Amino acid sequence: MPTQTIFVVDDDRDFRDSLVALLSTLGWKAQGFSSAEEFIEFYAAQPGCLILDIQMDGLNGIELYEQLLTQGKRLPVIFVTAHADINTAVSAMRTGAIDFLEKPFDRKALTRQIERALEIDEQWQRSEERFQQLNESVKELNPKDWETLELIIEGETNKSMAAKLHLTERAVELRRQRLMKRLNVRSLAELLELTVAHRVLAEVRAINQSQWPRLK
Repeated sequence: MPTQTIFVVDDDRDFRDSLVALLSTLGWKAQGFSSAEEFIEFYAAQPGCLILDIQMDGLNGIELYEQLLTQGKRLPVIFVTAHADINTAVSAMRTGAIDFLEKPFDRKALTRQIERALEIDEQWQRSEERFQQLNESVKELNPKDWETLELIIEGETNKSMAAKLHLTERAVELRRQRLMKRLNVRSLAELLELTVAHRVLAEVRAINQSQWPRLK
């Protein structure tokens, strides 16, 4: 997995530079940005996490994060601010933030949340890689393959499938073999595991995307 980076977006230069230096000293790769616009122009879904100031000129931190989400770019975020209030904290957490810290924050608390954010990012990266691998295989299937696969998932036997599709059992068996070859699986158990995994990951992605518009 590529090296994770902690992105620090804050228009307070002294705070930003100090935090980047601290994170580097602690052994992390860190990079600072002076505005939401600068970060949006740079960011292309690299792994890591985001430490994001809420109060900035131009796009504020919450608007920046919502824009990332609408672009399909998921990155665990820790919001920070020097002017905390309940409404701001609620708005920040509703975006799916890992945490909301008020400046000046405790170094140990920040470290814990960064470790948690990077762990979540690793989980997201693995899930996305797994989905893309499965999706590439599934995209190769033709309509007959899908028809066969759906009947297999429903638990149909070769005999019942042959009756439903008006084929011989031998023709159904050949369809099964072709399907398993295209998906590069060697057993019915592997075939079902791959299918379930693909559907679950696709549903998780769909749920995440359906939630994004409500964040606005």
